[in-house]
Amino acid sequence: MGLKDFSIKDKIFIFTGGAGHIVGELVNSFAKQGAHCISTDLRPEKLELQKKNLKENGFDIDVLELDVTNQKAWQHLTQETSKKYKKIDGLINGAGINAPSTFFDVDIEMFKKIVDVNLVGTLIGCQTIGKLMIEQSKGSIVNISSTAAAPPLSKAFAYSASKAGLTNLTMNIAREFGKTGVRVNSLRPGFFPTEWNKKNFLSQERIDSILNHTPMKRFGEPNELVGAVQWLLSDASQFVTGAEIIVDGGFACQTI
Repeated sequence: MGLKDFSIKDKIFIFTGGAGHIVGELVNSFAKQGAHCISTDLRPEKLELQKKNLKENGFDIDVLELDVTNQKAWQHLTQETSKKYKKIDGLINGAGINAPSTFFDVDIEMFKKIVDVNLVGTLIGCQTIGKLMIEQSKGSIVNISSTAAAPPLSKAFAYSASKAGLTNLTMNIAREFGKTGVRVNSLRPGFFPTEWNKKNFLSQERIDSILNHTPMKRFGEPNELVGAVQWLLSDASQFVTGAEIIVDGGFACQTI
């Protein structure tokens, strides 16, 4: 195996949640390495800003507004991408929503919506893009999980449940796709807080609790996830499927 096996130049990648805190960094990094990136999100204004910023630095991406819970929208995305690029090498399922709540105040409709976006949306993406990848006999899917998948994160009941389901779903699809040439893995980031997280979740007490449980004693930066995802998307990980790759500063290995 040589360094060329890690190359993603000229590969075709679709991203959901592409204008977000974590996935946006992946889009930027991979576009700068010569990959053809299709960034999708439910926020067109953020997609246009992302495209504009990359354009100013000499790079280009395709952007498309996408509701990941809409099967017809996924089919349209697949058809348009196939028409333009003739193939799809990778899918990064990163679209996700959250809502903080104590247990007895959980809003049932919001719970359903979070599961619908985080879990069902990922399922639809894996079905739609996965079918095309199987026809190609090659492809890599990376589902973005969370450290909240297990054990669950307090105040994030629906989010934690959806991410636990996503971990199981990833392994299940990997088993189904095992002989097809299509690999399916999940990335489990630790704490990479957005401004929304800081406002809605991170009191000083909560920050202290997280950092005291993290051997590296700090939060992660989105660019620190690039290497793991690039490895999963590249030919360097050809025998890796059904795996959960943890990037969390040691959070998962800390007990007492």
